[in-house]
Amino acid sequence: PDAFMTCDPRDRQDRYIKRYPKFIAEVLSSSTEAFDRDLKFTDYQNLDRLEEYVLISQDSQRVECRRRIAADTWETTIYEAGDRITLTSLDLEFPSDRLYRGLD
Repeated sequence: PDAFMTCDPRDRQDRYIKRYPKFIAEVLSSSTEAFDRDLKFTDYQNLDRLEEYVLISQDSQRVECRRRIAADTWETTIYEAGDRITLTSLDLEFPSDRLYRGLD
């Protein structure tokens, strides 16, 4: 992933492999977008500690947040320019403009 967060002590055992992330973010590109949205998300759903999977668009101010609300149930929230992004797994909220600051 492009970014992730883990709080599970088992992830301290190996510096390079993390198996228990609670948050994963991917920055979408034209060459990886289909894979990130489909097959990669399918694999990530098998991570029982994962709470949120976030897809960040490079082409527009658009962030797609997929949240686990039950064992096999996910909900999707789309954030666009001017919205406040809420990442419940990280207890974090910020304006979407901040994520895209300095970009045209």
